[in-house]
Amino acid sequence: MDRSFDFILAGIALIVGIMLLTGHGDIFLKGGNTKIRKEKYDEKKMEKASGICLILIGVATGVDAFTTSVAAKIAYVVILFVILAVFLFVLRTKCIKK
Repeated sequence: MDRSFDFILAGIALIVGIMLLTGHGDIFLKGGNTKIRKEKYDEKKMEKASGICLILIGVATGVDAFTTSVAAKIAYVVILFVILAVFLFVLRTKCIKK
């Protein structure tokens, strides 16, 4: 059961990531205070960064579906934290309008 959920999650992350990366997934960035976000962030750069992040998360989740050891699960969680930390850094530095 949990392995099939990993595959579904990886597939969804890859599909949404590719949509964001190609510029067709702006619907996934809706929500929150869009007026402030549009004033502060470059939407196209934010879409590309989000797409790359989701593709990396999808790949990591797909690889994690094939692993069973505790060390691999810990490495998966560490990789997710690293991906999210780099994503936040890119949002705060590269995606801000000047």
